[in-house]
Amino acid sequence: MTAFPQHTTILRWLVALLAIHAILLLPDRPEALGLHLLRLLPLELPLIVLGLVAFTGRTRDVLRILVVALLALMLIFKLASIGTRFGFDRPFNPLVDAAMIPVAFDTIAKGVGFLGAAAAVLAVLLIVGLVVVLLYWATGVIAHSVTAEARIFVSGAAFFVAMLSFIPALSGNLHWDSSVFMRDQAVGFVRNIEDSGRFRAALLEKPFADLPAEGRLAGLKDTDVLFIFVESYGRSSLDNPRFSDAVRTRLKAFTAEMAAKGFTAKSAWMDSPTYGGESYLAHSTVVSGLWVDNNQRYGQLLKSQHETLVGDFAKAGWRTVTVMPEITMPWPEVDFFGFDAVYSALNLDYKGQSFDYMTMSDQYALAELQRRELDPTSRKPVMALVGLISSHIPWAPLPKLVPWDAVGDGTVFTTARTPESANDVWRDPKTVDAFYAKSIDYSLETLASFVSTYAKDNTLVFIIGDHQPMSFISGEGASHEVPAHLIARNPALITALEQGTWTPGMEPTRDSPTWPMDSLRERILKAYTP
Repeated sequence: MTAFPQHTTILRWLVALLAIHAILLLPDRPEALGLHLLRLLPLELPLIVLGLVAFTGRTRDVLRILVVALLALMLIFKLASIGTRFGFDRPFNPLVDAAMIPVAFDTIAKGVGFLGAAAAVLAVLLIVGLVVVLLYWATGVIAHSVTAEARIFVSGAAFFVAMLSFIPALSGNLHWDSSVFMRDQAVGFVRNIEDSGRFRAALLEKPFADLPAEGRLAGLKDTDVLFIFVESYGRSSLDNPRFSDAVRTRLKAFTAEMAAKGFTAKSAWMDSPTYGGESYLAHSTVVSGLWVDNNQRYGQLLKSQHETLVGDFAKAGWRTVTVMPEITMPWPEVDFFGFDAVYSALNLDYKGQSFDYMTMSDQYALAELQRRELDPTSRKPVMALVGLISSHIPWAPLPKLVPWDAVGDGTVFTTARTPESANDVWRDPKTVDAFYAKSIDYSLETLASFVSTYAKDNTLVFIIGDHQPMSFISGEGASHEVPAHLIARNPALITALEQGTWTPGMEPTRDSPTWPMDSLRERILKAYTP
């Protein structure tokens, strides 16, 4: 036997090295993917070879298992981080993102059915299993195919390659990115544990204890207050030229319609705690007055006894309701928020055809709010939290606005819709852009019609974007800012809150102020409590 591996052994070595190299080379962000990666050498690779070749016996076996486990975990974390950066413009964190697994499954199931979603999960588990097998084989090739005579030479070569990183002329193509990535994952894990303690302390605070219990929100006496969130309605829809013409044209028409009906409208920007999805983080931030920017904080909030706007209005004499047409499963979170009535896809009694991912049209959800809660005459004033969904990805098919007396049980929307399916739209990026803009246009058109048709002198409407759309729509480097609008026929209702700093009309400008979403509860309580 020769000292060095020959023939098929060399080929097996190359395959083994390439398998490990590919995992180490994979970046953790979608924009970093590209052919330029092929000229880079991750320096973890020669160190892995050094460790597997230099050690023998039980030490090598333990090291091999550790390398396989770390590489498999690294691959999972990198792929997850590509997904979270693409969708939510943030790195993956296992401590806070574990709660997204059932949400992701539900999202897939709505598109391809439960069996399709289950098949997708099984496929992912199978792929992970195959990767582990491949890595175990690859590390075995490296560990066991070098003779004792060649160990010193191979170990020295691996050490030499690793030391090349200290040569400035070569360091540009050599990197420790995978080690840095795993270090950042560990640091993020620790920071989230620390953040858990800080947020737990914030949940125990009572920031408005100095406000009188009697007379709280008296400035809104007998006023229906509607908080309406528009899905994926971010600042990019007004600023990005791919969408801004259509959306700003609609906002100009909205402004004119409000003025013609005697309403005052003001606009500004708000900073959302989330981006690309997870709308419930924005909803809970607004009502709690706390910055709920991840699932860990959201879970802590739900387990606490922290007071919210829902409770503020309920204690002051309002009937509190929520309309969430995208909720298709039991919603235990409602026990924390304490709404008097919850309307979801389970009890809104929509009889029309769904809109792919979206269960029903925005118009139907608003019509049911009006019919069930706002039309009755002998009632308390209503505080409503509404999450509209027609502008949710995939933005096709889209509903069409119909006369309000034609909404009925929703069957009209089986035909009152655009003919294009999601598959039709997603064949061309330009068409995706156009339908995103159309979806925002539809939601705003529907809201303008709803307010002008049903709002009364004692109605105050907040229209707020929940978050920016995903980065491939909003653009790289987009902020977390979303439009926010106040509408009322009684100008005193707006004057008390806007303090002369919001922009008149439905179009916020570059100079319009930006408020963090968690400031809204405080602003409302202080503005309307004498």
